[in-house]
Amino acid sequence: MVQTRSKAKASLSHEERTATEPRDEGLYPVTIETVTPVNDRIKTFKFALQEQDTINFQPGQWLDVHVPGIEQAGGFTLTSTPSQAQPRPDPEHKPFLELAVKKSPDNPPAAWLWQSPEEIIGKEVRVRVGGSFVWPPPNIDYATIKRAVFIAGGVGIK
Repeated sequence: MVQTRSKAKASLSHEERTATEPRDEGLYPVTIETVTPVNDRIKTFKFALQEQDTINFQPGQWLDVHVPGIEQAGGFTLTSTPSQAQPRPDPEHKPFLELAVKKSPDNPPAAWLWQSPEEIIGKEVRVRVGGSFVWPPPNIDYATIKRAVFIAGGVGIK
């Protein structure tokens, strides 16, 4: 059987597909705070940061998500804004990260996240920011951009 390039790429794990992409050096512990169904195939996950941690990222980057008991990391596009991950003077607004995760029984980290919310809320996972597809793009004079059009399908851009 001849395997097409797209099928071969799809069979690689997130870590294999993104091995040459930049990543933060360390892993940050975060706690699953809320799980919200969007529809029957997508849920959003809100992760609370630990008080001492500050996680910086740019729009377009992803998180490597390491869940308990599974060696391979899952890669999921951040849906929260960079400012939502920063500490604020108002104690009611604690820093957080948010992801949208598509149901994928063949992806062990996604399958773990898709357990019943009662099973995973309050659990700790470890995350790391990665990716070079960012907005605004590096080395471009942002003031010269008059219009930008983004076309995407699915849950995230990687």
